[in-house]
Amino acid sequence: MKLFYLIMATVLHTHCFAQKESRKKVQDSLTKSSQQITIDFLHISPQDAIADIGTGHGAGLVPIANEYPLIHFTLEDHDSNFCNKTMLQKEIVRTGNRTSIDNFSFQYGDDAGTHLPAAGFSKVLAFDLIHELSNKPAMLADIKRILQSDGSFFIREILVHKKIKKDRNCNFPYLTEEDFKKIIAENRYLIRKEQTCFDDGHNRYIKLFECIPFY
Repeated sequence: MKLFYLIMATVLHTHCFAQKESRKKVQDSLTKSSQQITIDFLHISPQDAIADIGTGHGAGLVPIANEYPLIHFTLEDHDSNFCNKTMLQKEIVRTGNRTSIDNFSFQYGDDAGTHLPAAGFSKVLAFDLIHELSNKPAMLADIKRILQSDGSFFIREILVHKKIKKDRNCNFPYLTEEDFKKIIAENRYLIRKEQTCFDDGHNRYIKLFECIPFY
């Protein structure tokens, strides 16, 4: 009888391990696909001047920079303890050393602004940031200020079908797509194009938006 239970426990353990490995492979595949969709959506050219707002340690930006090793990126964040050369270098190494730390410059702003130069950028990126902004009108107005007249504001945002009180990782509530688009419109941006880049079939999904300001 003990042998029977031992065999069953081994079979169940092997089955559970196989299921976890299968889910991990699917997740990894979706992540890679999401990264490629994001890169294609941004349509970066060698002439672009690019600022990334709320960079953090670079998990969102470095995979993109890996594809464009000759382009310089300006990074902005309010937390120098989290966004700095040491943290970014770790992300560069983790993703295969395909870009150089010298391709990045750092700027530290606050909740109300980036402190970046006016009309300095053809593309401004914000990954998983909008739901975390405590002063959305001020920051979205400042992004208008730093965009060139023909520039675009690219947003990648985690959205939810059903509202949640807060996310356990970032401690902020994610937005529904309806609420997100209301914020964008109220702050006088037009959505030029949009595309879902990740959806695992549950409550959360990730969507890309190219926005242009109007006055």
